[in-house]
Amino acid sequence: MNVTAAVGEQDDALRPWTEAEETYLANAAGILSPENLGRALGRTEASVEEAAGQLGLDVRCDGASFVWCDHCATWRTRLNSRTGWCRICTMREQLRGRERACAEALAAMAPSERAVYEKTEAERQSKRLPPHPVKRFVSATPDGKPRIEEARYLAEVEEWEYRVLKLRYDAAKTRLRRMREKTGANPRKAGRRNG
Repeated sequence: MNVTAAVGEQDDALRPWTEAEETYLANAAGILSPENLGRALGRTEASVEEAAGQLGLDVRCDGASFVWCDHCATWRTRLNSRTGWCRICTMREQLRGRERACAEALAAMAPSERAVYEKTEAERQSKRLPPHPVKRFVSATPDGKPRIEEARYLAEVEEWEYRVLKLRYDAAKTRLRRMREKTGANPRKAGRRNG
């Protein structure tokens, strides 16, 4: 441990907890790991555990542990190690790219082809979206069940968001394939020859 870290830990131990920090700790204890709580509050893990003990809070994560996604400013279950984005942000970016490609393919169609395509596309039915997760009510008990329920609900909402985006991405991918078949402009088949 270097000197600046030791001094920082001493400053953290001596610095009193504000009411806002205690409220944040009470709301996030059991949902975020002590390490993430410390990072969010600018405190050491030991300081977070000590303050939680004094407030009678359990900081163990019995449910899913969450990490912060800087791109969407949300706590998520995991991040992509290469991009640092959550899978929701990654899927949103992929969907935007696929929709841009659809717009370009539609613009490249002849007006008569575009009119026929838009009419047939409007007649197609889309898949039904999955039901939104339901948050169960759990009465406040000292055993941490409300925190576990909150963590479960947040993880389920993240999964639901991903599934909805994936359905939209797959639909855009199918639309793009159909448009490219209509115009004969499939870039994957451009280099292939029959025979």
